[in-house]
This record gives sequence, structure tokens and C-alpha cells, in this order.
Amino acid sequence: MKLPPEQLGTHLKQRKAGLLPVYLLSGDEPLLVQEAGDQLRQTARALGFDEREVMHADNSFQWEELLDRTSSLSLFSEKLLIELHIPNGKPGPKGTEILNLCLQSPSPDTLILIFCPKLDANTQKSKWYKTVDKAGATLAFWPVEIERLPAWIQNRFQRANIQITADAVQLLTERVEGNLLAASQEIEKLQLLYPEQPITEEEIISSVADNSRYDLFTLADTALRGDSNRCLKILQGLKSEGTDATLILWALSRDLRTLVSLNHESGSGSLSEAQFKKHRIWGKRKGLINKALRRLSTKRLTSLLQRCSEVDQAIKGVKHQSPWILLTDITIEMAGGIR
Repeated sequence: MKLPPEQLGTHLKQRKAGLLPVYLLSGDEPLLVQEAGDQLRQTARALGFDEREVMHADNSFQWEELLDRTSSLSLFSEKLLIELHIPNGKPGPKGTEILNLCLQSPSPDTLILIFCPKLDANTQKSKWYKTVDKAGATLAFWPVEIERLPAWIQNRFQRANIQITADAVQLLTERVEGNLLAASQEIEKLQLLYPEQPITEEEIISSVADNSRYDLFTLADTALRGDSNRCLKILQGLKSEGTDATLILWALSRDLRTLVSLNHESGSGSLSEAQFKKHRIWGKRKGLINKALRRLSTKRLTSLLQRCSEVDQAIKGVKHQSPWILLTDITIEMAGGIR
């Protein structure tokens, strides 16, 4: 049967007498697949599946090993949990045959968890998939859409018994850019750093800034602040870590586009809270943006944004210049020049 991932918890609570003989977890969202696997393992252990064996069905895998393990008694435990990883999602004719044999009359003392990447529509019509779906449950995990990510993050904080403001949720959503694993790790870090206080955008920004590794956001904030010497050190750190120049270009050009828009909207006047909110500028970055706008003229901002296109051409090989030299020039000018 097809089991929606969000119903797995309820399903497991209802299966106290025993689990289905096989569960197939597929998808390209590692965190969600991993957590579902952990839920199944925990329930299996509570039901007496004390022995666990992991198999990887790569090109050298002998499918008879799976058949042997499901048909023989365990030497160490009465119940056996088998995790079968199929990296390409295609067991082939032999695998299809063995899976069919294993699931014709499955033993209640053997549980099979199958892990696959995202399976296309044709695979879901295949014989082996239908066999698994009929004998047990199939769960397909999809990436959380960007529109649903704030609600997903809010839910994770609630599960951790942490209060968080709506602005902080929005800021964290922007920071993780759809990476659920990064979001989960950031939530765990915030839980350790601020165990007994509500999380605001200030804590989100501080948490990111406290990371000792050079990162893109630190570079952008330092350029806005006008600290050109530190910009050079951060750029060197990013380059030595093997950071893709495309990501640095993205971070700088994003802030330059914001500055150009705000410069056009405000003229020579001050920025309002509504403008900050519109452009998703939170906490300490408000002061950094104001400082950069006072330092950089409309003509200079436009020129810097145009030069970002030159970096893009250099990265793609169209322009025969080092993208790192161009990025350095843009960053230093954005910061106000060498002092």
C-alpha cells in the first residue's frame, strides 16, 4: 500500500501487534528518508527485532544472499531486520525474482526495509515495485517546497519545544535555501545555544555569525560594513576551502540588487521598517544596509551590479579572466576600497 510519509507515525502506533513484512522508502531528500528509517528501526527494536543486517545491492551484489537470510533462522536473535539499499532503484530481473520469492510467504520474524532514490513513474509500474507495494508499504519522500518550508521549520521548533518568532522563521528559511539537513542542524544548534529563551532574528543572525568557518553571509555582511581588509581574508578563506565562485557571486549580487532597489525607493531619505521587511532585511543587517547606502552612490552600485555579469561570464569561460580576481575587485569596491 502507498503510505503518505506524514502518516507513518500514526501507522506505527497502530501496528503494535506487528509491522508489515516490508517497507520501501524512496526519495532524494536524505533527512526525511533518514528520519523515517529511524522511526521504523526504533519500532522494530521495541517489537524484538534485535538483529540488524545491512545489504547494498550494487553491481557485485549476490541476490541469493537476501533469499538465504530471509529463509534461515538467525543465530543471534529470533527476529531479524534487513536493510536493503538499492542505489540505482533498479533491482533488475534477478532482484525482482528474489524479492518476489522473499515476499510470497514472508516470515513474521523478518522485516525488510528497502531504501531507494527517487523512483520515476515507470519504476512504480514495475513488477518488483508492485510486489513490495502489495506485501507492505511504499513511502515516497519529496523535497519540501519553498512555500511550505517556513511551516516545516516552525513545526520542527515546536517539536523541540522552542518558541520562535515569525520573522526568525522567515530569516532561517532564507538562510537554509531549501536545504532541510542544514535547517535541522541549525535548529539543533539553536536549541543548545538558547535552551530557555524564544528565538528571534537576532539569535538566528548571531548563530550564523558565530560559525568559525568563513561563509558567504559573513563575506556579504563584512562588505556591507565596509571592512575591506577583513573581506580579503574571508575571500582567501573561501577560496582555500574550495568554495564555488558561483556561490560567492550569488551572495554579493543579491545584496547589490537589494541596495540598488532601496537606493531607488528611498532617494536620499531614510529607510522605513516596511521597506526592510519587504526586502527581508532583519536585525543587525538593517544597520549594515544603511551604512552601505550612505557610502555607495547610485552610479557605483549600478556599476558593481554590471560587473557581476562579467564574473558570471568569467566563470562560464566566456570571458578570459580569473573570476576570483574580479570578485575581489567587486568586494573591495563594495566595502569602500583598501584602507
